[in-house]
Amino acid sequence: MEQTLRTGNVTAPTISPVTIWRKRLFGTVRDSVLTLILMAVIIAFGRVAVDWLFLDAVTPWGDRATCAEAAGACWPFLVEKHRLILFGTYPWEHQWRPLVASLLLIAGVVVSMVPRWQDKRLAWLWICLAVGFTVLMRGGVPGLEYVQPERWNGLPVLLMLAIFGLVFAFPLGIALALARHQDQLPAIRAIAVLWIELVRGVPMIMVLFLGLFVLPLMMPDDITLNPLITTMIALVIFHSAYFAESVRGGLQTVPSGQYEAADSQGLTWLQKTRLIILPQALKIAMPGILNTVLGAYKDTSLVVIIGIHDIMATAKMSFSDPVWQRYGLEAYLFVGAWFLATCWCLSSYSRWLERRTS
Repeated sequence: MEQTLRTGNVTAPTISPVTIWRKRLFGTVRDSVLTLILMAVIIAFGRVAVDWLFLDAVTPWGDRATCAEAAGACWPFLVEKHRLILFGTYPWEHQWRPLVASLLLIAGVVVSMVPRWQDKRLAWLWICLAVGFTVLMRGGVPGLEYVQPERWNGLPVLLMLAIFGLVFAFPLGIALALARHQDQLPAIRAIAVLWIELVRGVPMIMVLFLGLFVLPLMMPDDITLNPLITTMIALVIFHSAYFAESVRGGLQTVPSGQYEAADSQGLTWLQKTRLIILPQALKIAMPGILNTVLGAYKDTSLVVIIGIHDIMATAKMSFSDPVWQRYGLEAYLFVGAWFLATCWCLSSYSRWLERRTS
């Protein structure tokens, strides 16, 4: 039933949500037909999904023999192979170390999202986390057996490449954006433009291959770079170009009066940029920056193409066992659920941050 809202001498009708949705979905004949078709498709696929995921699935405490006879998902596969998916070929008896290292990085990300921690303490926190992560994963200290980097697989590799890659790519992107935006130093501006356009003009896979095979050739003979390090450098170079364009878009929208007001106060270029221009630009560029963060996080899984065993590679490794070859879909659903959950958390934080800064 429609209610009315009295404002002064005017009585405005208040339409109920049911009426609004009825008009949106069944307002015309065409809308009604499309709504019914989509509802039928959703119900059909939903029924198949529910049957496969739950009704016809084997419960996690079942066994492989039961899975062979079932028509649905085989959840005992994840119970059997979850450690292989998460940590790969890392020594079985030491897999508590990548677990703790991964939890440290996740905790660091959570703390970094807290506004009162977004100061100089954050830099020291990430330095300590980087050292702690390396010590736990590598070992070689009293009480921790040395583990070769080639055996670092799965979730820790994904988190390391994504988080530390973004930590270094974002400030580099800001520097490139500022260099391209200014006119006082044409040579610096030309270098920034060349960097950004060259990186944005080639696929990410090419940058990864260049980092893995070309970068070590540029090093002195007595310096050997780990493939994980070269891959991280390639990711930093690639994502910095996209961060730079997002930040430059924010810089271009700052009114010229802000620059003139800063100059009239006698501020240096560094003071003007740090205190006045850059905070406004970052606030405006926030949606683009956070979109780049999400894209960079998901694109990290492409390192599997160059032989880095992240969680996508270990998922494929889990069903290479002849006993469990039929259950690759369950492995990829597990990985997909991880990406969906983490990306949803990042997206929710971005929406909260936009509301807070608006």
